[in-house]
Amino acid sequence: MIKHIAIIILLATFMGCATDKSNNTKENNEKFMEPRILAIGRLQSTLDILVEEWERYGRNVIASNSKDRIKEIIETDSIDFICIGGGLPDNERDEMAEYISTINSSIQVHPIPRTAEALGPYNFIPFLNNLAIMHKVRKAMEE
Repeated sequence: MIKHIAIIILLATFMGCATDKSNNTKENNEKFMEPRILAIGRLQSTLDILVEEWERYGRNVIASNSKDRIKEIIETDSIDFICIGGGLPDNERDEMAEYISTINSSIQVHPIPRTAEALGPYNFIPFLNNLAIMHKVRKAMEE
């Protein structure tokens, strides 16, 4: 009887370890596929809050509103694409896209679409999330 209990305990432990490893592998694959994103906006304090929210979705986002820091990030980090938030006026958004292309013309820049009504920073969250999902889908289709 004790042998049977010991075998059941060992079997349960083995199954638990095997399940844990398969979940970790899946989690690691998802992290590997997660794009590195640079988010650009008007206020760094708002961007910091948005980064915390994106991290809850598992996103890998750096955010800045400083041209010097943006240049440093593009030159030193491996960025998959850039999102520009709606807090910047149209002329500043256009200037920022031009500025980025002078640093690295191959990186994709996605400004959040303008609408007739003023949208708050909370719309930047689903916009970036949707782009990240599409990036992951394209990457998976290429493999």
